[in-house]
Amino acid sequence: MNQEFLAVKASCSDDCDLLSSLLQDSIFHISFHSFHGRQKCLRLMLNRFCWESVGDFDAHQCYFRVHSGLYIYNVNSVVINDNFRKGADNHLNLLTLRSSENEINLIFSDHKHLRVSVKGLSVYLKDLHDRYPTSLCPSHENCSVT
Repeated sequence: MNQEFLAVKASCSDDCDLLSSLLQDSIFHISFHSFHGRQKCLRLMLNRFCWESVGDFDAHQCYFRVHSGLYIYNVNSVVINDNFRKGADNHLNLLTLRSSENEINLIFSDHKHLRVSVKGLSVYLKDLHDRYPTSLCPSHENCSVT
């Protein structure tokens, strides 16, 4: 199988819209993040569903996932809503990423979100290894993001 590694840079809201579509339905474990103050970088590791490869069928599996790094630079502050700290499940689904010139919002399942204040958009998404097959595809029936 020919492996492709995704690497995308976002420096405007339109670019972040593309990142959001690539990151939709990523699984995030709340302990898989770090902030590097010297670099002003928030790093998250996500188990990303490969929407870009839907339709790349092989004989046994038709979907793929990959561990990816999301790197948000120029971070001034990170605000975590109270719901983020509540609940027993440490695995969240990333529903969407919304951005403006000075803010990035990561909206997760169970009404949990991170609001990242930035000085200009500088965001990178990079696959960290080969994608792997899965038989499960996320479903969006009766789903809405508010």
